[in-house]
Amino acid sequence: MFGLHDKTLKRRRLLRLLCLVTLSIVSGCEIPQGPGELYWDVDLNVPFGTRTYGIWELADPDTTLRREGSGVGMEEDSSVYFSAWANLSAGIGDSLYVREIALSIDRHVTAIEVPLDYDTLLFYSLGTLNPQIGSLHGTTQDIPQHNLQATTLLPLPAGYDSLEVDTGRISLIVANRLPYSVQDVTVRAGHVVVATFDELASDQQRVTTASLGGVTQYGVFALSLQATGSGGSQITIDSTDRISVTATIDTVTASQFYGIIPEQTVTRDSALAIEQQHHIDLVVIESGSMTITLGNHTQFADTVILKIPNLVSRLNDTLVVSRFLMPGDSDVVVIPLAQYRLRPEGDNEQTITGELTSHTPSPDDRREFVSGEERVFGRIQIERLSVEYFDGSLNNLELTFDSLSIDIERPPQGWEVVRPLEVEARIHVDHGIGGVLSSDVDAVTWLNGSQVGTSTIHVENLELEDSSVTIIPGLADLLAEYPDLLTADGNATLSGEVAVFNNTEVSLALELRAALAVIITDTLEPVGTVEKVEPGDLEDIQSGEAIITLWNHLPVGGRCYLVADYDSLNVIENSEADVDTLFDVNIPEPTIVSGRAVNASRYQFSIELNERWINYFKSDGFFVRTQIQVDAIDGDTLIVHGSDYLNVHALAKVRYTVDPGEVR
Repeated sequence: MFGLHDKTLKRRRLLRLLCLVTLSIVSGCEIPQGPGELYWDVDLNVPFGTRTYGIWELADPDTTLRREGSGVGMEEDSSVYFSAWANLSAGIGDSLYVREIALSIDRHVTAIEVPLDYDTLLFYSLGTLNPQIGSLHGTTQDIPQHNLQATTLLPLPAGYDSLEVDTGRISLIVANRLPYSVQDVTVRAGHVVVATFDELASDQQRVTTASLGGVTQYGVFALSLQATGSGGSQITIDSTDRISVTATIDTVTASQFYGIIPEQTVTRDSALAIEQQHHIDLVVIESGSMTITLGNHTQFADTVILKIPNLVSRLNDTLVVSRFLMPGDSDVVVIPLAQYRLRPEGDNEQTITGELTSHTPSPDDRREFVSGEERVFGRIQIERLSVEYFDGSLNNLELTFDSLSIDIERPPQGWEVVRPLEVEARIHVDHGIGGVLSSDVDAVTWLNGSQVGTSTIHVENLELEDSSVTIIPGLADLLAEYPDLLTADGNATLSGEVAVFNNTEVSLALELRAALAVIITDTLEPVGTVEKVEPGDLEDIQSGEAIITLWNHLPVGGRCYLVADYDSLNVIENSEADVDTLFDVNIPEPTIVSGRAVNASRYQFSIELNERWINYFKSDGFFVRTQIQVDAIDGDTLIVHGSDYLNVHALAKVRYTVDPGEVR
């Protein structure tokens, strides 16, 4: 076993010798020629403590910042910023509803419907119109001007004894079939004139319509004709020559009636205004009810029907309520409106239509009806309705954001002294629901339980579309110190066209963003990284020097030093252990224009390695930490970019003596 170990050592020494000889040849060293002179020195370069402090190492993408709540990000142009994110949400469900609605429909029974259904042709013969001239039938005579007058009595429909017409019309066709013209033609229904013509020539007819309002008839419907015949010379008299009247009368309404009252079905449509905060195209009702009162204040037993075409059930059935009511009765019906669809009408003033119908069967006995205070009515009372779905235009819907409290990630150790000079709020729309939002968000930053800053962030007319962003500048007071907590709450109003459910939320992200145009209020000392140096098997090192090169592209100067120890725990920051310092130098400032580094400065120096440091490189390994410090500079504004960096390159150039006598 020991022999095997000796052989391994010899092989290692031989390999090392071959490597060093090769290095010597490459580096141009001359190999000694004389006996006993076969040893030489070789210079070796051992990098250690090489470190680049890049600002980009601090930056994360926005998605990471948002997920983690805060941190440092970098724009495409490499400008660096600090962000603190908080999600703001406000539910719509409790704020959006249909206001109470109270409506009334009355049908006053001022008249009843009376079908007459006359469509008759009446012949007023010459013998009837003027019996004296008619008695000359078959003779040829000179006829002087004469009066013509006759009345036709049409029987009233069965069961009608008398009536006074309130509304209704008569259509007339009056034709002159006499052999001469007639003047001053007048047609009367009862005592009411319904048609007049100045003249009708022979074989001429005239058509007209007229109102029957005020016509009173008893037992019969009297229709009379009066005119003046012009006469003439040598006229052959035919008593059957005539003036014909075609009369058409449909249904009239009667303000007074006596007899058997005909069956009545009367509908009154009313457009009923509803005062709502928002313009409704469609609402699906989640809960709430409607109370309908139907009443019959007439002398008749009525079936009262109320129909609301603007309210439709989920099965597409229009809301209809029907009750049979005796005279003087009323009834109350409560209808749950869950899942009903409400579709009002109108653009400016919205309405719903109420159709009130009363159906009165014909009684068996004769009765008197006189227009008065008789009526049927419908009363609609809709309580406040919660909404499952809303489609329409909101008008300043008031929302309250949920209060929130967000921990802000602490900065990298040593960076607490950086103070941003410009802070803005960015409001990001998470999910577009349509409409326009205006809000006031009260934001407060905290540090160790004490307020750092407070500000009201006012947002005006933010369109709630996907990826919309609005920026509110001038909030530097919120980051007067590096906070550890952000709290926010606020209120908003939402207006405009939307289509939303009751579980829809206005979801925003509040970002406090501070571009790193900064001042440094105290010593900035980022934590240096502890690195292990493994020089290898270099126990034959005789001497050496350290060559340190600094490239500074930060917009500041400062200090740089390097410490070392065999124990990694001793070189960490604040260990308070007794460690070795290789160098401690000032970092020169680069070229700075408007607060930004535009060119890197380069600084190089060398240090002779003493015995203590030579021993580090003779060891199997040791640990180093390269550290930088930046002192506060009052009044200077620095602009930090992601491309900024400080590069520290430490190289040990050691002299190694090769002794071939070791190989045997």
